[in-house]
Amino acid sequence: MDVSDFKTLFGDSIRTWLDWDALDDENARVEDLVLSSREDIGTLYTVWHVDPEGNPGEWSHPRHRPLTIAQAAGTSWPEDRQAKLDGIREELADDDEPVVLTLPVYRADDNLVVLDSNHRIVGAYRAEAELRVLLVVLAGPASSLILPGLAQVENDRADRI
Repeated sequence: MDVSDFKTLFGDSIRTWLDWDALDDENARVEDLVLSSREDIGTLYTVWHVDPEGNPGEWSHPRHRPLTIAQAAGTSWPEDRQAKLDGIREELADDDEPVVLTLPVYRADDNLVVLDSNHRIVGAYRAEAELRVLLVVLAGPASSLILPGLAQVENDRADRI
């Protein structure tokens, strides 16, 4: 799969702002990665941010930080997002079969950001369902001009080390 195929497959569903014109086969590649460890899945970054008090935030605010899947699963959200997450959690909580998801992800250096299906993966994580996740990874430049909010992801990860 190349960058054009990735865009064909996921481009219409990704609502996260991504500068598609800045990505091509010269500076980006597509990889796949399978995760089944809850710990590994929990470290993926969402595109959701919170302010210093833990309220929903914006990627464009320098003091707002991005959340990992694990952090987002433990956050209280406004009613509409909370209801959607609760619905997914309830749907999957009693399922005896593993939940299999395919997620488009952007990789910059060692940072993995889920570009779409954040509600589904966070809801499944909350359900404590057995997860098997195929990441279709668009590995590209570490630039906030391509994926806004990437600087906050890099800073958050550096703060944890």
